[in-house]
Amino acid sequence: MTVLVFGLILALAAAAWVIRPIAGRRTAVLVDAAPGALLDADARRRATLASLRELEYDFLGGKLDETDYRAQRDRMSYEALEAIRAAETAERAVTGGRREARVEAAHACGFANPAGSRFCAGCGKRLR
Repeated sequence: MTVLVFGLILALAAAAWVIRPIAGRRTAVLVDAAPGALLDADARRRATLASLRELEYDFLGGKLDETDYRAQRDRMSYEALEAIRAAETAERAVTGGRREARVEAAHACGFANPAGSRFCAGCGKRLR
């Protein structure tokens, strides 16, 4: 009988040890440092500018003839301009026009990370 009571007490103690963190409801901060729209717009801006740069390399490398190059450059330049405008609009919506609040941590890879970022959203390296 003593062994049974001891086993029951031990089982209850183990269950309490397992359940305690769950029941304690530890809260974590699950807020993004920057809104997703701002990061998406900035990523689109970077992607369109990189595509435009790649087009220049292809033309200079002789992979494209001039007619195709000019047609694609015009289209991609328009897309890049739209992406830049969208990124600026998203930035203004987030910062309310305060430019210094937007980017505090620009990384060497060129990605403009939001203030307070610990890792670069462009390349994943640690910022601080």
